[in-house]
Amino acid sequence: MPGQSGYAVGWGALALINAGLAQGKGRSVLFWFVISLLLGPVATLLIVLLPMPGVEARPLGRADWVVLGIVLVVLAALVVGLLAARAMGPMFVGG
Repeated sequence: MPGQSGYAVGWGALALINAGLAQGKGRSVLFWFVISLLLGPVATLLIVLLPMPGVEARPLGRADWVVLGIVLVVLAALVVGLLAARAMGPMFVGG
């Protein structure tokens, strides 16, 4: 499909960024690169939220839950918007 290569480039770039994030947190670069190819932005969220190995996890505070909630709402809105735009897209072509 034409235009799909941009998604592949972006997804691959995100996988490389996630590999760098994983390295910074002392995690396996190859493992997180592959996981990022499969899960994309979800892997980014996991890398950021999971504590570094050897560091005891602290419970999430109120501010952490608020930020997480905002991120999830924004992601949901993006997904709904993309699906709606894709569904309505052909109506506006050639008009």
